Amino acid sequence: MILIKLNDMVREKERTLYWLAQNSGVPYVTLWNLSKKETQRSIDLPVLSRICTALNCKPGDLLQYVADAEDKAILTLVESKEAKRKVSVAEKAEAKKARKKGSGQ
Repeated sequence: MILIKLNDMVREKERTLYWLAQNSGVPYVTLWNLSKKETQRSIDLPVLSRICTALNCKPGDLLQYVADAEDKAILTLVESKEAKRKVSVAEKAEAKKARKKGSGQ
């Protein structure tokens, strides 16, 4: 899950959402919505860019990754698939080695 830390950054820069709206060109209601929910389904990249420019920060200063249950399930699945792939590659290498040995090469 990605958390949007807009409130923290605005506070750190000693600014307000109103100031940010005036200086970034992002509508106040958009900023207000972003500030009320730390998690959003999406954020428009041009909006993120304008916010970062006005606050003189980087996207990483506004966004924070925190693994939730869904992320952990995805990671477990990826790790399982990777482990199976490694075993398969090792088995193929072993079989190739056995064939070479059996053919006398």
